[in-house]
Amino acid sequence: MHADHTFVEIIAHGFIAFLFLFRGITALPDFQTHVTQMRDHKLPFPTFVAAAGIVTMFVGGLMVAFDFYTTIGAGLLILFTVMANLIYHDFWNMTEPRPRETHIWIFCNNIAVTGGLLMVAVP
Repeated sequence: MHADHTFVEIIAHGFIAFLFLFRGITALPDFQTHVTQMRDHKLPFPTFVAAAGIVTMFVGGLMVAFDFYTTIGAGLLILFTVMANLIYHDFWNMTEPRPRETHIWIFCNNIAVTGGLLMVAVP
């Protein structure tokens, strides 16, 4: 566990893991809202997709946090983040200026998070 990492790398893993673990925890009480959003985006099996997303945040976050098959954990989180960007933050389909701007910012932040995850995935 983190034996070959610098202190800064361990902290970076913790910060990235925190994001996904925190979002997984905060998504649980709003699970039905996420299912509805999946249904609204016409995804098949919206309950399964929402549950799989939350499980992926927990499993990937824990794998990164504890340096356990970190490349796989980071890969899961990259896949999750890219899919969340395409499904949830589809600003190109939005016409209202305020929500569109918010989703552009979230989309860009997720690209930065993906960059951090790539650094974690490739030692």
